[in-house]
Amino acid sequence: MTLILTDEEQALADSVRRFVAERSPLTSLRQLISSGEPFDAGVWKQMTAQLGLAGLAIPEEYGGAGAGLSALSVALVELGAGLVASPLLGSAVLAAGTLLRLDDEDAKRELLPGIAAGELMATLALAGGRSKAVLVGDGSEPALSGTVSPVLNGTEADVLLVPADSGSGTVLYLVRAEAPGLTRTRLAAADHSRSLARIRLNATPARALAGDAAAALSAAADLANLALASESAGAMRACLDMTSGYAKIRVAFGQPIGAFQAVKHRLADMQKNWELGYAAVRDAARAGDEEPGRFSVAASVARVLLAEAYFDAVVDTVQLHGGIGFTWEHDAHLYYKNGLSNKVLFGTPGEQLDRLADSLGI
Repeated sequence: MTLILTDEEQALADSVRRFVAERSPLTSLRQLISSGEPFDAGVWKQMTAQLGLAGLAIPEEYGGAGAGLSALSVALVELGAGLVASPLLGSAVLAAGTLLRLDDEDAKRELLPGIAAGELMATLALAGGRSKAVLVGDGSEPALSGTVSPVLNGTEADVLLVPADSGSGTVLYLVRAEAPGLTRTRLAAADHSRSLARIRLNATPARALAGDAAAALSAAADLANLALASESAGAMRACLDMTSGYAKIRVAFGQPIGAFQAVKHRLADMQKNWELGYAAVRDAARAGDEEPGRFSVAASVARVLLAEAYFDAVVDTVQLHGGIGFTWEHDAHLYYKNGLSNKVLFGTPGEQLDRLADSLGI
């Protein structure tokens, strides 16, 4: 196993990096904040139709590229560096990954090609690894009631995968956006690169999906860990580049602030933590493709490392930029809010450590 990108992965990384710089720079995120839109539909169409990012980890038999988790992680690193707002995580990673680990072949063939093409948006209605939905209909006409919050891209999704208590265990249900009794409310989020919603179900018609829901949700949690760690690695690299660049040009007492030992030490810590975290991300992505038996542990390790390291990095980024780092006009606060979101989304670092301990049998 090597942590170095293959030629194909490097080409993918270069393509996504160019795309982000040309089509979705941070000025675009500021425009989204002003417009109130969850993401740029034109950018999303290009990400899916031209770059094929939504289908990277979806097998070819279901309309995807079958490139695996390593390629997906490479793309997520570059998207994370640019804080690109898109439904990729909720739809093409979590929802698609959950479907792939179920035994419902009809649902896979019905939904996955559209998800891979970016023509169908799906999401997993699971907040922090828990669901408060319950089955209220009978087996012939199942219906769900309850509230789940926050849900990634819950207001934009065409279909929702909702875990619910059936009375005899957790079952995954498919709910259409137009289903009666479904209410979706977009939530105000500190991280402007995420669209979050509160989902309310009131005797909402649903379709039970065949397969082991607990196993599928556990796999989805592993995918969430890898995806968030990958995005955090890219964003942390952007913070490091931004801050080290500023330290070279900001002059105090007649010399660049990067010459001062206190600044050097913090930048060195950022570099060290990024290298360790990125190596963990690469290891987890490769494990997902080549050693699935240790993927869960590797993904948890990557997530725990990056959750803390990225947030520490954004704090240093704000502080080392001095007064300007605390202003709305500077980009540092965008990364700060993203770092805070990535630290707690789908489980805090403490909860991730508990999950890792369970995986290791500790």
